[in-house]
Amino acid sequence: MKVLDRTLPALVVDDSRTMCSIMSRVLGQLGFLEIDQVTEGLDALNKLKSKRYGLVIIDLEMNPISGAELIRLIGTDREIPPVPVVLTSANRSAIAKAVANAEREIADVYILKPFTAEMLGVKFRNVFGGPN
Repeated sequence: MKVLDRTLPALVVDDSRTMCSIMSRVLGQLGFLEIDQVTEGLDALNKLKSKRYGLVIIDLEMNPISGAELIRLIGTDREIPPVPVVLTSANRSAIAKAVANAEREIADVYILKPFTAEMLGVKFRNVFGGPN
């Protein structure tokens, strides 16, 4: 089981800079002191290879690498240590399809945008235990 470690930085991956900022604020409210942001999957892979993270939150619908594909790449790259992954989307049917298509096994948490710190905290508590 992966452990949520808020002493490590978090990485937000979303093709919208605005959503990166919003999700970073939410993670800050949940106790993450350092939060990095990238807008492309390849940049996320490079960050994950060069720095240890306590959480990665990834938007499902990105190009050229989708969030689901990015999660698969993270999971198969031996240079990247295991890290808790949140998969998010504003598209309810896309996230439902992702869960149905086996992304359920590769992401630890799924949440529909927009979400609050309280909503994400409940998900964290349900998946990782301990305080939100």
